[in-house]
Amino acid sequence: MAITTYAELQAAAANWLVRADLTARIPEFIALAEARLNRVMRARLAEAEVSLSAGAGVRMLALPAGFTEPLRLWIERATGRDEVPFREAGLIGVSARRGEPGAWTVDGANLAFDRPCDQTYGFTLRMLRRFALSDAAPTNGLLTEFPDLYLFATLSEAAPFLRDAELAGAYESKLARALGDANAKEARSRAPGRLSSELPDLIAARGA
Repeated sequence: MAITTYAELQAAAANWLVRADLTARIPEFIALAEARLNRVMRARLAEAEVSLSAGAGVRMLALPAGFTEPLRLWIERATGRDEVPFREAGLIGVSARRGEPGAWTVDGANLAFDRPCDQTYGFTLRMLRRFALSDAAPTNGLLTEFPDLYLFATLSEAAPFLRDAELAGAYESKLARALGDANAKEARSRAPGRLSSELPDLIAARGA
């Protein structure tokens, strides 16, 4: 069966487990699987851009829902956007004087600037967003591209309830293979393509 939605993932997990007494706990297993995947994956599919706005006098903004890791921040302008440098929280210098933010960091549950804004600014934050399926959010890029990874992560979390060490080991093995394949594909998607040509070798051979 196709696994493209939260409901289909639950149905597939039930088919594999063949344990009616565990069906009601499958959403819990999926949530545990996502917690694990969020820890071990830094996937392109988790990247998202979120628009933010800070008014005059504001130095901190609440991080968006689902935030797990910062990537980049830009100030939006009529002519385009300019990147704001990131600084570690312990290294960013803070000024009480208002002005255009010259640096930013993550401070607890907030995005913090190096100074209060002197006017209203629009920002775009590029970040990693948590994988979190639900009835309200029934799919995401990871499930669409790697449904086997989601399924075997879910089954691995259910495995302790099966009391079958051999089956639990099989699920972990399938999860490790799916995770390796996903990470390899992610690495290829991030690597710049390079066109090769025999022309330089032909020119060198003719000149020899």
